[in-house]
Amino acid sequence: MHVSLLPDTQAASAAIPDTRPSSKRDYHVVLFFWNVAMVIIGYGLANVTGMASLAPMKILRIVLLAFSLIYLFNSRKQYVYIFKGRSSWIIWAFIALNMYVLPFSASMAISLEKFINLVPYFIYLNYFIIYLHRRYNKEQILNMILNVFNIVYVIPLFSFIFLGGNFSQEDIYGEMVGGFISNHYGWSSAIFITTTVDLLRNDYSLSKKRRIIIFFLLLLSCYVLVISGSRSGYLTVALCFLLFILRNTNSSLFVKLASVLLVSFFVIQLYGNENSAFNKRLDKTETQLEKGDARTQTYALGYETMADNPSTIITGFGFYAFREALISFNKEITIDKLKISLHNSYYELLFGSGIFIFTFFVVLFVLNTLLSFFRFHSAHYIFLPPLIFIPFFENNFNPGQFLFFPWFSIMFYYMHYREKQIMISVHSAPEATTTDLIYNQKNVAATHE
Repeated sequence: MHVSLLPDTQAASAAIPDTRPSSKRDYHVVLFFWNVAMVIIGYGLANVTGMASLAPMKILRIVLLAFSLIYLFNSRKQYVYIFKGRSSWIIWAFIALNMYVLPFSASMAISLEKFINLVPYFIYLNYFIIYLHRRYNKEQILNMILNVFNIVYVIPLFSFIFLGGNFSQEDIYGEMVGGFISNHYGWSSAIFITTTVDLLRNDYSLSKKRRIIIFFLLLLSCYVLVISGSRSGYLTVALCFLLFILRNTNSSLFVKLASVLLVSFFVIQLYGNENSAFNKRLDKTETQLEKGDARTQTYALGYETMADNPSTIITGFGFYAFREALISFNKEITIDKLKISLHNSYYELLFGSGIFIFTFFVVLFVLNTLLSFFRFHSAHYIFLPPLIFIPFFENNFNPGQFLFFPWFSIMFYYMHYREKQIMISVHSAPEATTTDLIYNQKNVAATHE
């Protein structure tokens, strides 16, 4: 088969029209959308039905995943690129390492169940990302993924609008409004706000109608973020704003200065309003920094237990077996005294699987994502902070968790980002046109290093 290796440069052809295959008729992308959406819909239904929908929704998600995997591996595909997906070894090594430490778990049954639940989703996301790399160029893939997150994570906003939300409210922290609690509103707003900004600035395929709609919803999301009282939502959006000011090359200095002044004005207004969720959460943060909080005490107890039992530094306590391990190693502790879970994806892995697997994950999943994003996309995009830093405040190793798909999808995307895409010649692939060859030169600079 005749192939051609294309030069990759980020400077080329920003105005060239997109004639690549459309994701609108790509059922693999549609299935990915529904896999993500079913998690968020499941959260809303669980709260509305008093948890009665949990079991049926879990079964539905499993069936959907199974169908997605079967379709992914068996459907006929017309590829545009040769793409090896060699970085898949990272996924399989991560799985193998966790299986190796599994027998050392404080609760083998819990760890095995949780890990078996995780593995099929890892396999699906990895090979879905590989499929996208064989079908679309790298920047199209990124915009597709962001489009999916943008559509899915606006669902909580609609829940707020149509299921009991009140736009005169100043603070909903700790409350459940419609189908979601306040933190879910903060997290979803952070994702929707940042993906909306990125799509408006970088996805030229968006219709004028959709641009108007998501801009209007962007304003509403900013309001919901503020009243949610979600500190992780505030923090990550603030990091996105700093990224825009310090790294963005698409906007003029005037636009950046105007943005700083506008944001500063609103922050001052919120700080001056003692009833605002923003002000109340600042006060609570100051109190927790002075006196400590339950989560910090739980992490400290985990460190102490590891220090007293050095073998667990290597093997961990067991995947999702943190409580069981603490009770096993600390006889004076009862389950009643452990009223809080870790609520931290990174600590879950550190305590669950040990220091070596934790380091493996941080270096090859997280740091690789951060470094790749800053090198190749931070001048034009701001979406990453919520996806990387909100998992510090919630355990997202469970596929049914609120941010599981955004967190891992974007890490798998960057895991494969530096690999070569070789376009199949127009003589052997009818859908790869001459315009496709030109379009491929845009924003694929990492693939031929």
